[in-house]
Parts: sequence; C-alpha cells; structure tokens
Amino acid sequence: MLRIIKQIVPWWVLVVGVLIATGAVWQATRLTYAVALDGIVETGEERLTLYSATLREALSRYAYLPYVLARNEAVQDLLDSETPGDQVNQYLEGLNREAGSNTLYVLDALGNTIASSNWQESFSYIGHNYGYRPYFTDAKAGRQGRFFAIGATTGRPGFFMSYPVQRAGRFLGVVVAKVDLDPLQDDWQKGGETVLVSDANGVLFLSSRKDWIYTSLSPLSAEQRARIDAGRQYAEQTLKLTPLQTVKKIDPNRSIVSDGKDRYLLLSRPLPEQGWKIFHVASLAPVRERAEAVAVTGTASVLLILALGMYARERRQKQLSRRKAREADAIKAINLRLQEEVEEHCRTEHALRHTQAELVQNSKLAALGQMAAGIVHELNQPIAAMRTYAASGRLLLERQEAEKARETFAAIARITDHMGSITAQLKIFAHKTPRRSERVVIQNCLDSALAMTSALLSEVDVKLSKTVPTAALTLHGDSARVEQVLVNLIRNGVDAMRDSQPRELKIDISTADQSLEIAISDSGTGIEEQNLSELFNPFFTTKEVGKGLGLGLSISYRIVTDLGGTIRATNNPLGGASFVVRLPIIAAEITGEDR
Repeated sequence: MLRIIKQIVPWWVLVVGVLIATGAVWQATRLTYAVALDGIVETGEERLTLYSATLREALSRYAYLPYVLARNEAVQDLLDSETPGDQVNQYLEGLNREAGSNTLYVLDALGNTIASSNWQESFSYIGHNYGYRPYFTDAKAGRQGRFFAIGATTGRPGFFMSYPVQRAGRFLGVVVAKVDLDPLQDDWQKGGETVLVSDANGVLFLSSRKDWIYTSLSPLSAEQRARIDAGRQYAEQTLKLTPLQTVKKIDPNRSIVSDGKDRYLLLSRPLPEQGWKIFHVASLAPVRERAEAVAVTGTASVLLILALGMYARERRQKQLSRRKAREADAIKAINLRLQEEVEEHCRTEHALRHTQAELVQNSKLAALGQMAAGIVHELNQPIAAMRTYAASGRLLLERQEAEKARETFAAIARITDHMGSITAQLKIFAHKTPRRSERVVIQNCLDSALAMTSALLSEVDVKLSKTVPTAALTLHGDSARVEQVLVNLIRNGVDAMRDSQPRELKIDISTADQSLEIAISDSGTGIEEQNLSELFNPFFTTKEVGKGLGLGLSISYRIVTDLGGTIRATNNPLGGASFVVRLPIIAAEITGEDR
C-alpha cells in the first residue's frame, strides 16, 4: 500500500481522497446516530405500552366502587334522609379497607359531604363542600366523573372517580372514590426510568422525577389557569414551566428536548379515556456517545490515511534529496543523521529485547509456581493415605496380625509407587516414555486405583457404584499407566462433586467389538461446552491455582492413545459429566454383574 501511495505524484489526489473519506465518516456518523435513535424509540414505545397498561390497571381496579355504591339502598336512603349517617360511614369504612382505595365518600345534591370512610379521622371529609370539583359537576350531569387533583382537605393528591346517585329519576347526590397513585409513581421511580403523565391542560401531575411534578410542558393560557383554579385542582402549586424545552419536533408524539444539561427523547401516547398523555423520557447520551465513537474512529482513520500519504510523499522527497546529496558536500551531514537514527533504533531494540526476556522469565517463574503448587496438592492425598496405612500397620503389629500388616505395608509400597508416578508426570509429558507390553487385567487395575483413592472417596463422602464383568478382561499394555489413567479420572470426578449433592460416582465396564469400554460418571456440575474441546490440552485446567497441574487429562490422553484406544468426555442429560475410555482387548468371556 505504501508503495502505491508513493507513486501518487499530484498532491490534489490526496486532498480529494481525504474529502471523500471525510464525507464517508460524516455519513457513517449520521447512520449510526439514526440507528441508535431508532433503537431507543423502539424501546421507549415498548415501555409506553407497559406503563400505559399499568396505569389503566391501577385506575380500573377501583372503577366499580362508585357504581356499586350508587346502587346501595343504604346510601340512597341516606341521601333521601331516611337513615342515619353512622351506618353508612361504617359501611364505607369497611368497604374502603377491603377494597384498598384511599377514601370513599358521599355528597348530597349540593356537594356537601354527608358520609365518608374517614369519618373518624381528624381530616374527615364530612361537612366539607366539594360542589366546585369537576367530578361532582360531571356526575350531576349524569356522567361518570374522572378527575386528578390535590385534596382540598388532606392536601394529598389522588385520582377521584364519581357516579351519580338517582332514585325514581331524581338526582340525590354523588358517590366518590379517591385512589392514591403514589405507589405507582414509586414503582416507576424504582424502575430507574423517567415516566410522566400530563392532564388535558399539559400539567405533569404524575412523574418518576419529583422535581418535574406539577410543572407544565407549555405555557398555560389564561383560560386554562381559570379552569384549573375553578376546580382547585392543584391547590397552591405555582405550575411553573417544566425545564424540558423542545429542541426538535420529530412528529406529534416524538420530539427531542433538553433540560439545559442533557438532551432527551420524549415519546408520548394519548390516554383518551381520561384525556391524559403519558410520556417516556430517555437520555440521548448513549446515542451521542455511539455517534461520537464512530466519528472519532473515522476521523482517526482519515488522519491515518493522510499521515500515510504525507509520510509516503516525504519519503519520496527524501530519496530525491539523497540522490542529489551524493553530488554535494552535504552527503556527510545526511549520513550522520541516518547513523543517529540507526543508533536510536538499536537502543530501542535492545530495550525491547531486554523487556521481552524479563517477561519470558516471569512467565517461567509463574508456571513453575503453579506447577509446584499443583504437585504439592497431588501428593497430599497419597501422603494422607500412607499416614492412615502406617497407623493401621502399627496397630496390626501390636495385635501380632502379621499377615494383615504385610498387606498394609504392601499397600504403602503401592502408594509410594503412585507418588513416584505423580512426580514423573512432567517427565512423561515432556518425553515420550517407551511402551511396556504385558498382559493387563483391567479389573485388577481398577481395584488398585480404587484402593489408592479410597481415602479421597471417604473424605468427600462419595457413593460408589460399579458394574464390572466377572470374567477377566485383558489387554496389552502397562498396568501402572492404566492405573494412572483410572486414578486421574476418578480424582477428576470426585473434585467435580465437592460442591454438589448427592455425590455419586459410577464406574461401568462393558465390551463390544473386541474392545472394552470404561465409563466413569459423576453427579457434579458438568463441563462447560466451550471447555469440552480444550480438556485434553496440556496445562488446561478449570481448577484454582494449586488444585491441579492441568496435565492429568493430557497424560491420560497420551497413555490411552499409546495403548491404541480413545478417550472422550460428555455431559450427562441429568447432570454431571462422563469420561469414556475405549481400549482393545485380547479375549474375554462376559457374564456382566455388579461387583
């Protein structure tokens, strides 16, 4: 690429290329901004659907109360002055408590409260006149009243629903249910998103942002303020203009607004049942950041191209200068400068090589530390088993049970051999050991492996079950290496179950097509899919430092393949993992049963 650029002689070609690249960066930035904005719009529309549904559900939950109360005989008799008010007060108190509404009360034909669920409270509505409220005038006109306002008596906001009470065509009064919407606002606030609801005048009366509540989205006209004041809807609130100012109108329900510090996408949706609008406000900072990231990346690319062009042109000029300098006395000064550059490069290269050597040395020390910790852990279990066998041997000698003592000390000898095989793992990994060819009985190898790991099985409280044929299964190989494979697989299974319940280890040996198959299954957590292909790689381990070298499965893989077999790992459908070893056998007569 550098060679091609060097051949471009006219400078204007480079300028045109930079202009084209700049245009491409600008288009990419615009496209990124548009795509990110569309994503926020889609998410906001989904949120509006959710919040609209929750708001409608919160309002409709109590909509039946005024209708039911308007048809209650006791309420009608009270308004007809045929029953005392205490009975209705108690009924409203109990119904309000069971329904979960804020307050239930009854107004006479003039708007005076004659019964209320809070009749025993200090701020009881009884005796107050609410004939000026729109929910009263709507009900008096034969319509269902729906009205949000700050309570004139309690000073607490709520949503008021009313229904007219009539008897024989005569208007007797109005029943009203007040619903507290503060829990809904609290839920919105806990959700971490900005949700707003405005009334027909554009006043925000529900908001997850407390500092925006009781503000208007646009300046209120004199007519609107008069209507609000007539119904005493917002008490003494000044209804200032909201800090959100429109920057760009996308469509009637979408716009970009700013609060002076940041820009937001304002999405709205009408709620025609109440004459309200619900809004979702989403910050445009992520959109701007993505667009800026594209712009910065593109600009850096353009500058890089420009730098390459200038660098190529500069190199060409230097080459011409050098050719001319050969005929001038300045050649000596140019050579001196070149020599200084070479020396600087040499010093830099030397420093880099020194740093690289230190990194390699540190890596070696870290690997040695990890392997040393792993070897210590691998030797702890055999040492513990030897300690147990030694104690048992001492007791047997004290009891003069020489035969059992010999068996115990023979077990200690086998464990020391196993410890030797553990310390030889690194040598086995680094050098291919010569094969030993002898007749190996797989049942004997399994018994030896279980004997070496019995202390571990007891320590972790593992339930062992095995299915082994009674007829001897023989193969050509090295019994010590086969035992090493079995011990590695058993230990891996036990380690996988340390934090699991129940802990069950199953060992199944079967034959098919002149081969034997050993399946060792655990009830642990299983193997992550991305690790299945890495299990048999050297030094790969999912254990903590000091919990293993990451060589056990690699060495087992090498031993099995040297014996002409295969080994694979799978996850069990009901949980846990299975390792399946397949080896060629000499001959066997199978009468499978549990041993």
